[in-house]
Amino acid sequence: MVKAWCWLLLQALLAWPALAQDPHVRSAQWRTEPGAAWDAPATVPAALAQDAGWQSTDLPHHRPRSLAEPGSTVQAPPEVVWYRLSVPPGATHLYLPRWQTIGTVAVYADGRLAYRTGGSRVWNSFNRPLWVPLADGAAGPPPAAVLVRMASQQGVGGAVSTAWLGSEDALLWRYRVRLWLQSDLVGLTAASFVVIGLFSLAVWCVRRRESLYALFFVTSVFNALRALHYTMGDLPPVLPDAWFGWFTVNSLGWTMVCVFLFSFHVHGHPMPLLKRAIVAVVAALSAFTLPVPLLLPHLDAILPLVYAAITSLTAVVALSGLWASWRAGSREGLVLSAWFALTVPVGVHDLLMMDYRAPMEGVYLAPYVAIGLFAIFLAIVWRRYVGAIRTVEVVNAGLESQLAARERELTASHEQLRALERQQTLAAERQRMMQDMHDGIGSSLMSALRMAERGQASTAEMAQVLKDCIDDLKLAIDSLDPADADLLALLAAVRFRLAPRLKAAGIALAWNVRDLPPLPWLDPQSALHVLRIVQEVLTNILKHTRASAIDVATAVQDGGVLVRIRDDDGNAFVPAEGGAAPHGQGLLNVRHRAQALGGRCQWAAWEGGGEFTLWLPLARGA
Repeated sequence: MVKAWCWLLLQALLAWPALAQDPHVRSAQWRTEPGAAWDAPATVPAALAQDAGWQSTDLPHHRPRSLAEPGSTVQAPPEVVWYRLSVPPGATHLYLPRWQTIGTVAVYADGRLAYRTGGSRVWNSFNRPLWVPLADGAAGPPPAAVLVRMASQQGVGGAVSTAWLGSEDALLWRYRVRLWLQSDLVGLTAASFVVIGLFSLAVWCVRRRESLYALFFVTSVFNALRALHYTMGDLPPVLPDAWFGWFTVNSLGWTMVCVFLFSFHVHGHPMPLLKRAIVAVVAALSAFTLPVPLLLPHLDAILPLVYAAITSLTAVVALSGLWASWRAGSREGLVLSAWFALTVPVGVHDLLMMDYRAPMEGVYLAPYVAIGLFAIFLAIVWRRYVGAIRTVEVVNAGLESQLAARERELTASHEQLRALERQQTLAAERQRMMQDMHDGIGSSLMSALRMAERGQASTAEMAQVLKDCIDDLKLAIDSLDPADADLLALLAAVRFRLAPRLKAAGIALAWNVRDLPPLPWLDPQSALHVLRIVQEVLTNILKHTRASAIDVATAVQDGGVLVRIRDDDGNAFVPAEGGAAPHGQGLLNVRHRAQALGGRCQWAAWEGGGEFTLWLPLARGA
């Protein structure tokens, strides 16, 4: 810290001699040059070397501005004014904070041309400070005389500020600060707002109902067009002067319209009549100033009048915005309208500078008001954008909470349904088991009990009845075993239960089964139907035929599975069509059980044998 202060003190001591010379030039001599042309000569005319005709004046100096005559254009002969500056010793550079006219400027050092403006005569580099090296070459001696030549369109006048003549080290920082504040800052901020406006345009393309974002983009484009003439250098504009001036001047009016429309979205108080009137006036002004021969051909000559009309409209827009924002209680609208109201005094100040009635040392303030206006725009759009995101987040959080509550309700309902389904399944299974035991085992036991009470049953008959009851009980138990839709597993259970009885009866069992596709519909009740069908068929063969061998086979046929039970050396039987069977009610139940499964059964007989087939579908309804 101490070293830094010491370094600054040393620099101040070293610069003291240069400061003592006072490079700030506050007075000059000036004169006109009648009959001169627009182009600056390579050397100072000999007539100007004499002291005759020169007048002393203080700087800044201006020549009055008036409305140009119809024949006074930038193609007509100019009014040429020369300024002769007193040069302090050792001055190598000229720094001129501001000059303004419709025309050109040239600088001469020791009679030779050191600098002249380029580009357009109308839209020139009036807002950029002038920086001119005066020495002839890097090692040349400082000049003894410096003259400034200003060629202006007739009737529009001109003005120059005070000048600075000194060394590069003493003046360069002043030039750079002035250039950045006066021109570069305006261009950078205008370009930045256009970039942000492109983002706003992208948002509007997604949210078309939010026209606020589109207005921000359009306003940034008009503001960039307006800022062009503040940043012009020595390069000519891309468009012709007349059209360039029309775009830059009228962009100010349309920027004011965009601000007016933007304020509607902020304070929410529509003013349709005033809106139509403002748009109509600005549109008429734009049409009136078109650079076509039938209308005004010289917009540059009436710029103060055009700006005065736009300033009046701006006052109306600002006051109406303040009134509407106050009535609507909109703080954002009040801030926006209050800041926009600053453009009225600022516009008056800039008009006075344009008419050379305000000090030339100042700067045009309208671009800086535009920077503040866009900062307010950006803050409002940012708040709306962030507010929309927060609203979406709150809505999403509420939806998530509702979804979670709904999920909990659905989970509870699902658990209740599952519990109810389990209870119904258990109740149905209990009912089925009770019915099977009542119809099967219960009926057999009741028959055996009555036979025993009446003394009609022998011991062998009683044993047979009890064996049948045991077989029924085992089949009921086997039906509860999960078969996983496997028909072969059920057939294997029947084989396991009845094989001992068949063997005891001297009947050989041939097991010729093949793999079968699963039957998804094979639940415990269906499995019991299959078991009872096979049991009934095998029991009838065992009881009513004298077969010595039984062949059991399976196959896939007609979109289903086929179970075939065959004997080749017994007395075959075929149930009567239409219901009653010659061998009791059991075979009729077989037919009913097959129909309940969605299948069909068939008996076939021939001399010395018979066959039973059971066809079951792969899926219910097939």
